[in-house]
Amino acid sequence: MRKLKYPEVAGEMAKHGETLKDVGKLIGVTYSSVSRKISGENPWTIGEIEILCKHYNKNYYELFKKAEEKE
Repeated sequence: MRKLKYPEVAGEMAKHGETLKDVGKLIGVTYSSVSRKISGENPWTIGEIEILCKHYNKNYYELFKKAEEKE
């Protein structure tokens, strides 16, 4: 399994019982795009960030804190 760059997003999804497909519908992208965004392969747009922060009632720093990368 690949390392997640945005584990807080994945954690909120799990906490709310939401799938990649659910979040994709919410922000208007495919489930595979959500997966790539969470892993850091694709960037989040400002609009997507705003939607998710409002949806999860979290601020940017709580929801989009990057995972520490080990060397």
